[in-house]
Amino acid sequence: MPTTTNPDVNAAPATATTTHDVVIIGTGLYGIQAARYYLDLYPDTDLVLLESDSVVGGTWSSKRIYPSFWTQTPLKMAEFSDRPMPPPPDEDQYYGFFPAKYTTAYLESYIDDHTYAGRSIRDRILFNAAVDSITRAAQHQHPRQPQEPSSSSSNPATARSIHQWKITYNTHHAIHTSKLIDATGMTSQPCIPYLPGSSDFLGKTLHHKSFGQEQQSLLLQEDSSVQNICILGGAKSAADVAYACAKAPSGRKIHWVIREEGNGPSAFFAAPAMSARYANSNEGFYNRFLASFLPNKFEKRWGWLKWLLQGTAPGRWYVKRLWDGFDQGLRGFLDYQREEGKAMGFAKLEYDTPIFWQNDSSGVSNQPDFLSTIAKNVHIYRQDISHLSKDSITLKPRSSGTPQEKKSLTIPIDVLVYCTGWSAKSTLFPPHEASDLGLSVPLEDANPQTQAHWQRLETAADPVILSRFPTLKHPPAYRKIEPRDTPFRLYQAMVPPADEAHSIVFLGRMVVGNNFRTAEAQALWAVAYLEGGIRDLPTRTQMEIEVAETVAWDRRRYLNKGELGSWFYFDVVDYADALFEQLELSSHRQKGLIGNLVEPCFAADLESMVDEYKLKQRL
Repeated sequence: MPTTTNPDVNAAPATATTTHDVVIIGTGLYGIQAARYYLDLYPDTDLVLLESDSVVGGTWSSKRIYPSFWTQTPLKMAEFSDRPMPPPPDEDQYYGFFPAKYTTAYLESYIDDHTYAGRSIRDRILFNAAVDSITRAAQHQHPRQPQEPSSSSSNPATARSIHQWKITYNTHHAIHTSKLIDATGMTSQPCIPYLPGSSDFLGKTLHHKSFGQEQQSLLLQEDSSVQNICILGGAKSAADVAYACAKAPSGRKIHWVIREEGNGPSAFFAAPAMSARYANSNEGFYNRFLASFLPNKFEKRWGWLKWLLQGTAPGRWYVKRLWDGFDQGLRGFLDYQREEGKAMGFAKLEYDTPIFWQNDSSGVSNQPDFLSTIAKNVHIYRQDISHLSKDSITLKPRSSGTPQEKKSLTIPIDVLVYCTGWSAKSTLFPPHEASDLGLSVPLEDANPQTQAHWQRLETAADPVILSRFPTLKHPPAYRKIEPRDTPFRLYQAMVPPADEAHSIVFLGRMVVGNNFRTAEAQALWAVAYLEGGIRDLPTRTQMEIEVAETVAWDRRRYLNKGELGSWFYFDVVDYADALFEQLELSSHRQKGLIGNLVEPCFAADLESMVDEYKLKQRL
């Protein structure tokens, strides 16, 4: 049992201090799976989760969803391996995509259904526990060495009493732990850019993180003070908000502004698959056959197909032609010049760089009327912002376009919704600590010596990457945006190379196309890492070289999106396989030679991973 001087989370002003074996921060997909895998493997672990909100789910929480917000991950993939999600009714499905409310309900029941030593995952969560800071609490000691599997069924977490980390939350509360899992991910801290005149604007402003709580008052209630809604941003979140506003029976004018100087608007994949073999486009994309057509660094030992397609000039020529054809077909499907959208500027939604490079991001047209609703009801602008005034936004003239677009334009607005993404900067660690841990920090906060060290490694890694993936030598023309932050420098996108104590893991610090599969893969790997269950961990020097190669690859592979070293959108399959391979697990590949290659990677494929890992570790 934890030791405590005051278990009341809301007590003040006296400081309450507790000690736990494992602390997990965040209860989104990654935090929930971290708890589940830890307790599946070590059910007696004294584990606590800290959640700053009053509900679980992160992006999928009941506070962040809204009626027209649908998943971009379909059935059989938008679930965890140990508990299938009941399928929504047919009227709430479109090629396997469905409203987010079903994911919310699934996660809420999931944390109640999973019970260990008489306590559910929910019982272990401290809600409304906002973390203020994380600091080192004591000198560390090394964990159990991983050369041989543990022959004891006891939990090694209880054998170590050194408290590596101190987590302070709600000002007056502190937790000490030897193992910390930061599962706050990439969608916790809103990024709201500064706009000149923002202090003069008298209307309502909000980030799309809070749109779910605000949408009813904005869209469904009769309010004569809200006639014009402006959405700022080019990603799928902006499209989702635009669609929600356009579907509301309010008659309000919807304006969608995408900056000319940014990465541009997202591409929208079709929901149907291109092959009858697959139920939807995600199934057609997330399989190992399609992964062979991608220059992915995570697969260290290429099979014959990967070698043929990525390692030979004829193969690369064929891959380029295939992707060029797919890109052309996608633009045709999206029909940017459609008649119904001409008056609203729908053509301005056309993405800039070929879809292969992901520089513009992407999403799924996951509802049957998604594109047509936006085309007919949303005014679209591709111009930079000059300033805000008390009741309007003024756009700068475009550098090219129609004579009207080459003039400044003032639009009356009552509400401004920032769909401008997320800040990569951690607010939990001091900048110097965050930098040492491999987190992204503003360039001005980076230690000059540390930055110079990494730049040498990344410069050396660049020709290695280009030699392995010649395709990346020839990017398309694009608008280069100079980075303001250092990239993430985490081994396997999770652990700091400097963490020789195996005491801390960061989960979800990446952008991928399927977070459910990635959450499971990272969670199992993280538990193995913290408990000394990985045999072939490289040295710190080797880790740093691998991290530098990942950063160099990401920059080449995904252009501006890759500057943070955390954009792996197309790489879910190979990334997860690489983690399982390092754990020496193979039960996720039981479909035969052809099936393992062409069949979709479903959540159920991971069902036996816990039992397989237990057997290998003799747990």
